Amino acid sequence: MTEINTDHLDKLIAIESSVHYGEPPPPGQLPFIAISHDSPILISAPHGARTFRNSPDEQWHEEDEYTAGMALLVAELCGASVITTIWRTDDSDPNYHGEPRSQYKQTIRRIYNSKKIHWVVDLHGASERTNKMPANYLVDLGSRKAQESIPRPQLNELERFLAARLGKNTVHHNAFPASEPGRTITAFCHEELELHSVQIEMKPSVRVPLRRTDATRYSSEGPFVAPADKVIGMMQGLVDFINYLNG
Repeated sequence: MTEINTDHLDKLIAIESSVHYGEPPPPGQLPFIAISHDSPILISAPHGARTFRNSPDEQWHEEDEYTAGMALLVAELCGASVITTIWRTDDSDPNYHGEPRSQYKQTIRRIYNSKKIHWVVDLHGASERTNKMPANYLVDLGSRKAQESIPRPQLNELERFLAARLGKNTVHHNAFPASEPGRTITAFCHEELELHSVQIEMKPSVRVPLRRTDATRYSSEGPFVAPADKVIGMMQGLVDFINYLNG
């Protein structure tokens, strides 16, 4: 059993340092990486770096700090497959645009076709002061409401694993439901690929051990350091859940 400790926090910070929030990839290189393992689980983090959404509400989607680092580290610890954005995406947002435009979604389909993927855990970052859930909640689990993108028993286990590490009344449901057809990674995987999928939105207080000075929110909010025990608890809950699915 993997026990997350402060050494893993140091490794998380080191992995995240290789993510290029605002820089495009070198010529000929995709803005995301995908690593396949012989596992039924795929971990996704489409907003590891900034993405071009060009929607009525948002031209650029800022990076969800440490979601890329967390996806890569948890996948390494659990032997799961992983896909995450690590460079700025200038032509699309994987969590907003459809498969014909999104190479990220196309790659998920290729992984699905080549591996026996059954579960998709999609990591995102919520604002610390989001008004979509009460202040005491730290994590939201988007399961598409009545469409139930992940079976209820496994969703209950995910909540149990996270609450055991983060505390009672810290896990919310469907503030970010990922319900719009084809748009989010969770909806795409659930509808198009018929995979069990869940969108996990994490506040900075459970995912940002040390805000980088080049982060979008550094310029507007300044430095930020999450409590070490909360980041450790978040990663431990994810590892426990993924090991449960593997078992």
